[in-house]
Amino acid sequence: MTPSAITMAALLLVASLILPNLSYAFAPLCSSPPYHYHCKVFPQLQPKLEKSSYTTSLHLYNKFHDYAWEKLNYKDESSTMCTVPDNLKTNKSPVKGSDNNVVACIRSISEFRNSDTRSDDKIKNLEALRLARSAFLETQTNSSEALISPMAIHVLNFVMFPTPNIRNVSSSAHLGLPIFGADIVSLPGNKHLVALDFQPVLPINNEAELGAKLFPEKYSHLETKLFDIHAKYQQRSDDTTEPVLPWGGDIPPQAMRWFSPYALWTRLGDENAMQTVSTIVWDAYREYVDLYFEVLDAVQEDLDNGELKMTISEEENNPVLGGQREYLEYRRINDPARPMLQRLYGKDWAEELINGVLFPTTL
Repeated sequence: MTPSAITMAALLLVASLILPNLSYAFAPLCSSPPYHYHCKVFPQLQPKLEKSSYTTSLHLYNKFHDYAWEKLNYKDESSTMCTVPDNLKTNKSPVKGSDNNVVACIRSISEFRNSDTRSDDKIKNLEALRLARSAFLETQTNSSEALISPMAIHVLNFVMFPTPNIRNVSSSAHLGLPIFGADIVSLPGNKHLVALDFQPVLPINNEAELGAKLFPEKYSHLETKLFDIHAKYQQRSDDTTEPVLPWGGDIPPQAMRWFSPYALWTRLGDENAMQTVSTIVWDAYREYVDLYFEVLDAVQEDLDNGELKMTISEEENNPVLGGQREYLEYRRINDPARPMLQRLYGKDWAEELINGVLFPTTL
């Protein structure tokens, strides 16, 4: 395989991971999935959090993982809200010639309630967030510690789907919020791929950056903030200043539909790559995550004050829902990680995971 072919394959892998979580990590994480949406309009959803494990660097992407789930009020307790079947929550595959394993952990949470809401209440139907997923693929030693090596594999994927059945009360127009996708991938040979984006479910004009209108007009100030965050880390290819994170290369035409003008996409491979991921990429990741929650907060507030309304039915003519399903179908059919999953964990397990959890036929 030529270097350019390897690069394209790697890019396609990242593009596929941005949606439904392909993922792998350590089994203890799977036993206690998070399930509460952190929203500023619900102050009771903001308990004082204990010191987070993301202060340690033992596991390469733990701090990224924990930061996102703490924004969702991650609780160290079991939850019936996790939609992943028990047989798919975790798996492991031995690494030939060593005592190491490639460990898999899958999460998918689709209910978000106030901490004081009874299970029979329907307040979850008013949430701006519909689905949150995280994913790990991590090479571990026999003592369950991450193997930090240029030849090890580490993958973190975190995804959020907004609720598609939200309309503007005055115009009845659907609120086409983007999907949040974050992938940080380390591959053998000191190759690191990073993709952060607010992925559009409705077509936008990628050629006109300032006029893309990824968000509805009322939230255009938040799109301006996204523009500024992206420019802070990664300018366009025609800018004269050196970007903080270099552009990762052309995105395949078939994947362009699912990338916004604000996609932060980079490849790192120099001797400082791991340090860059732990510092600059870490900062960019937090800014992208924080802004997405700011968008959810604003939408949730407008739902609560009646400016937006929720339509419970799965409308056939809903373009937002249609876009999310089209996105899932594209990933399900074109998932380049399928051969890897089949090789590591067997065809049956991989296909059940891909079709039932990662890229489900229903959402």
